[in-house]
Amino acid sequence: MKVLIAVDSSDVAQRAVVFAGKILAGRNDVEVTLFHVVESIPEFVLAESKQGGSMNALRLVADEWAESNRLAGERLLAAQREALTRAGVPATCVHERLAQKESRPESCRVVAALAIIDEMKRENYDVVVIGRRGTSSTIPTLMGGVAEKVAREAFGRTLWVVD
Repeated sequence: MKVLIAVDSSDVAQRAVVFAGKILAGRNDVEVTLFHVVESIPEFVLAESKQGGSMNALRLVADEWAESNRLAGERLLAAQREALTRAGVPATCVHERLAQKESRPESCRVVAALAIIDEMKRENYDVVVIGRRGTSSTIPTLMGGVAEKVAREAFGRTLWVVD
């Protein structure tokens, strides 16, 4: 069984990992992928900023920000991997995948949802685990935007939405 667990830095994502760990503990017939999306500044934004003459400084800031996000994402995936193995999921069954996507701040949730959907379809996972609401939990809805978009595209898969 192939299981995709989409994670971010929210408490709900941590609970989703713990929940999946309880269900999958001790099973050697699973392949679990922890998946996290990090953002970088879109190239076209940097190109448009060229008009101001400070392209090198802006490029440096953008590269440092992307690298910082990547490192934070790797630390997050390592911590979630540890949580799964502590729960009893064999370490050999757990894999990590970090996707770096260009995103403007106002579209980061859409970009994250599309990246999760792409991964879900590309690797044809049987089960997808996602938190009901991620880091945007202040918006009063039944499900967060990312979880809702993933649920709409999860045809033929089992979806565990954890709160």
